[in-house]
Amino acid sequence: MYRRVAAALAPVLLAALVVSGFWGYREHRQKQALLIKTENQYQRAFHDLTTHVDQLQDELGKAMAINSVRQRTPCLTNIWRLAFAAQADVGQLPLTLMPFHKTQEFLNNIGRLSYQLGVRDPQTPLSDRDWTQLRSLYAQAVQVEGELRKVQGNILSHNLRWMDAEMALSDQHKKIDNQIIDGFQALEKQVTEFPEVSFGPTQRTLEARIQEQPVRDLGPEMSPDRVADKVKQFLGRKGKTEVRVQESGKGGVLPTYSVTLQEGASGRVYLDVTKKGGHVVWYMDDRPVGAERIDLAEAASKAQSWLRAHGYPVMEMIQGDQTDQTGVFEFVPVERGIRLYPDKVLVKVALDNGEVVGLSAKDYVYHHRPRSLPSPRLTLEQAKARLSPHVTVQEHHLALIPNEEKREVLAYEFLGTIENDTYRIYINALNGDEEGVEKMRKEPPGSAQSW
Repeated sequence: MYRRVAAALAPVLLAALVVSGFWGYREHRQKQALLIKTENQYQRAFHDLTTHVDQLQDELGKAMAINSVRQRTPCLTNIWRLAFAAQADVGQLPLTLMPFHKTQEFLNNIGRLSYQLGVRDPQTPLSDRDWTQLRSLYAQAVQVEGELRKVQGNILSHNLRWMDAEMALSDQHKKIDNQIIDGFQALEKQVTEFPEVSFGPTQRTLEARIQEQPVRDLGPEMSPDRVADKVKQFLGRKGKTEVRVQESGKGGVLPTYSVTLQEGASGRVYLDVTKKGGHVVWYMDDRPVGAERIDLAEAASKAQSWLRAHGYPVMEMIQGDQTDQTGVFEFVPVERGIRLYPDKVLVKVALDNGEVVGLSAKDYVYHHRPRSLPSPRLTLEQAKARLSPHVTVQEHHLALIPNEEKREVLAYEFLGTIENDTYRIYINALNGDEEGVEKMRKEPPGSAQSW
């Protein structure tokens, strides 16, 4: 009888075991998904915080160099926005169980000062006291940025998890030993030592202003076969090189083809080519790059020779960076001694043999055309007098740049410094307006323009 009962119950017990196991597995999966989602949210908030503090430091530096009301007000507004965004990022991190009020107070001080300077009478210039406060907050922002970079480096190099930091903070009986927590405690300690700021009673960059809409006729529409032939000519490939041409997806500024060439077993070559005229707007050779054999100066010379060989006009290099085993160089055409910034190109050169392995030429393709360039009405000395007295000028040029309304204007470009930081400042050569200020970033290795 017992055997019959046991036999009858066995399927029921087995079914219960299966259901229980499935339920436990599903609960485990849901718990894991929730943990992953929470970890991703923490990671996003921290990297957003790092980015906002980077931008905040840049904008504070720009505010020190700006000397016109028209440029100052948007800059101060941007500082207030970034300070608010950074505070919001901090609020999303699991730091509520550790003292972090000094860092939040520091961000609040930046937002408060920028707001007070931005809402007062726009015709009132910055006083020496205002400039000193900006300088102090900028120096402090540099230190905060450095500490955040250390934490970010530890997170990336050691694959640290914010969930571990949260559990370490919530466990009152354990000694806290976590690199994320240690990094933020070091940051809080450093901010605590900052001098008090007395307030008294009181990213847009040049590149972002350039229109993406073409301003010239690019030529007739081309078939995929004709584009394949043009690509082979552009790359110097002869014979039966296999070229695959596909229409790019919708949403771009104008129709383009995506082109791919297989280069043996070592890599591929990718290009974006306009349907009209068949102009190469982007190019990347994905081959492995070997050990460095040439320096940046020789690589820049190779890039300039390559541009000439491919029909580009006289170009002047305005910036060069190294990332891994490649050099990335920014060039602009020069006419009558005037740099044409709307027509810039970026060239990437492999440092193993000097071969050009990348090109970004969208601005040149869309904007380069014959122009009637004006002559400056202000002398160099008159334009220089419009600069902030705190700027030490290192060099100067005439440049054609897009202004806030995206109209091209002739300007004096000044490369100047304030203490250890470098700025590009543009003074309108016709009316003396300050058209823009850019802080030149000191990029770490490997951070040059992505392709």
